Amino acid sequence: MNWSRTILDGIVMCVIFNGLVGLFFYVFPQACSRMFPKGIKQAAAPYVNRKDVTVLFCILIVIYLLMFLYMAVSAHLAGVGGFKNLFWTGYIEMMFVNAGDFFFLDVLARIYVMDKGLIKGAEGHPDWKWSGWWKLAVPEHGLAWPLLFCPLAGIIVAGIGALLG
Repeated sequence: MNWSRTILDGIVMCVIFNGLVGLFFYVFPQACSRMFPKGIKQAAAPYVNRKDVTVLFCILIVIYLLMFLYMAVSAHLAGVGGFKNLFWTGYIEMMFVNAGDFFFLDVLARIYVMDKGLIKGAEGHPDWKWSGWWKLAVPEHGLAWPLLFCPLAGIIVAGIGALLG
């Protein structure tokens, strides 16, 4: 395993992923409200366009697939081989994305969005405060990502890496 490459790739993917998700939040703010706590989802629901949600979902799928491909190709070019090493490379890099998503999008961007009122219908909703937000963000980034999504990413990266090797 190439630790320096894994850490640098994780940081780069963290910045790119969170930058793109932040950008798409400004393009489709109402569609992004589907990823927020239950109270905000319900308050914003009358203003959500189903087509925008579908477009955002498709964009996120493409971003994830490109990230998996990048992780596998980068690891292959760095000389990382074997299922175990490729798995842990993908897992660790996706944990960087997870940490960035939590700190940049769920903590810092939430504060900015809360003050700007970008989500119609959810302006001033109590779930914007951390006391409402942590009920979604902490289990998602503390349990779901490390136990479900990051291992899945590791398996996908190892699979792609096996096809490259």
